[in-house]
Amino acid sequence: MTIFANKSGSFYATGLAAILSLVSLIVYTNVMYTYTLIYVLLVAALVLEVLPLFLNNAILTGVVPVVNAVLMGAAGMGSAVVMVNQIAYVVTGLDQMSTIISYIVFASVAIVAMVVNVVAAFLKWEK
Repeated sequence: MTIFANKSGSFYATGLAAILSLVSLIVYTNVMYTYTLIYVLLVAALVLEVLPLFLNNAILTGVVPVVNAVLMGAAGMGSAVVMVNQIAYVVTGLDQMSTIISYIVFASVAIVAMVVNVVAAFLKWEK
């Protein structure tokens, strides 16, 4: 396959970040309280993740991991806005931990995707 010819670490890290972005989008649909802006950030990150995998443009391969790190970080941290009360209910014992498990999984995957994007920003795209 010619798409994988001469590719290096950043290419594969961006692919991994795209998979993590998709997983975080799917998991976010199961979170108890959601925020529409987070869906927009996740979809934008997913679309931007896929672009440099198919369009071999030097500007895209250099800028996209940085932009996606910001988008995934904003999605991971911004999603806490609507979940603060629910987290407080669990901490005080008014609700069960099962009510925020999907949020914890989402936030974890989103932050891991952010870290993978930061790593991809420092790696070379091609050998």
